[in-house]
Amino acid sequence: MLAIEGTTPQSNKEVDDLEITFNQADICSVAPHSNDPVVISIQTGELLVRKVLLDPGSSADVLFYTTFLKMIISERLVQPSSRELVGFSSERVPIKGYIWLKTVIGNHPSSRNIDIQYLIVDCPSPYNIILERPALNIFRAVVSTFHLCVKFQAHDGTIATLHSDRQQARQCYNASLKKSTPRIEQQDVKAIHNTTEVLSLADLNPHEDARERPEPADELQEVSLTTKPGQVTYIGQALQGKERSKLIKVLQSNADLFAWTPTDMPRIDPNIICHQLATNKTSRPIAQKKRNLGSEKSKAALEETKKLLKANFIKEIRFTTWLSNVVMVRKTSSKWRMCVDFTDLNKACPKDAYPLPCIDKLVDSASGFKSLSFMDAYSGYNQILMHPEDQSKTAFITEHGNLCY
Repeated sequence: MLAIEGTTPQSNKEVDDLEITFNQADICSVAPHSNDPVVISIQTGELLVRKVLLDPGSSADVLFYTTFLKMIISERLVQPSSRELVGFSSERVPIKGYIWLKTVIGNHPSSRNIDIQYLIVDCPSPYNIILERPALNIFRAVVSTFHLCVKFQAHDGTIATLHSDRQQARQCYNASLKKSTPRIEQQDVKAIHNTTEVLSLADLNPHEDARERPEPADELQEVSLTTKPGQVTYIGQALQGKERSKLIKVLQSNADLFAWTPTDMPRIDPNIICHQLATNKTSRPIAQKKRNLGSEKSKAALEETKKLLKANFIKEIRFTTWLSNVVMVRKTSSKWRMCVDFTDLNKACPKDAYPLPCIDKLVDSASGFKSLSFMDAYSGYNQILMHPEDQSKTAFITEHGNLCY
């Protein structure tokens, strides 16, 4: 629920009688989700905007700043505002301004276009626009979350029906459920080589800073792969019958291929494959001078090196020839990602002009099959070890010693 602080409700004008009803025929989904929001597409200005939430429980029509930038509209049209949006738990979001935009709901001829005043806010959201009570009342629209549709009076006087986009609604709903867990502050420790703690895979998640990722379009059901608690996976309920049973049987019979902790990833035998650097023999090793990261970045770098050490992805090294600095990059989640500045080492290695596969051939090769499976190798970069002769070349300097892959 959102409300504008300092506003007063407008008085209702005299309107013609309007009768809108819903029945079983309005349910177009075979397996509707009772918790799904009503998400539609509208035309705002000259842009077709998807992922528009219809929320009768709030009193402010919101246009998110990221969507506004994609509209290529001059910011001079935005009227400044010093007000705030107040949420359900009294959280406050400043309003950047407001703008009037022509908004079209529905498809011609069963459509209606009205000028709507949008409040522009700059905050993360799975939606592009939220149409709330003011706009819904102007459109004379009634939303039914049970039927997952909205009915409104079109310009020709007829009652038009617009159904929710089930797939986008499910994606937005799943994204809205994600909450960032508070990070527990820990004291700095000088010993970074202890491996008594058990590290979880979540600590090494390479996708943790991604803002938007594909989400399943249907409900997921938990399936146990082993008898141990927590070793589970999830399968969509749309897969039923023999295909579902066969898939579960294959996953359970190959449960040993899944990693639940970094210790479950023994890494690939270097005799099979390993990273080998083809450095130019005439290139002189370069040891970069240590850069000062500052207290915040140094603390973040210490945490990352501790994780990699516990997972046995890196090790300490005493005598170095090549030596690189650590570079801390701010993630979109405001956390830090630790990178190593291998600029000098890359200059000493020839470029590998390996051709990428043609996407058309990949698509054609999948024709004729009933299903297509994708498998994401977790931390694949760290599972392939460096060649023993090249490990010292990956050495990097930290506040607490030199390390290498």
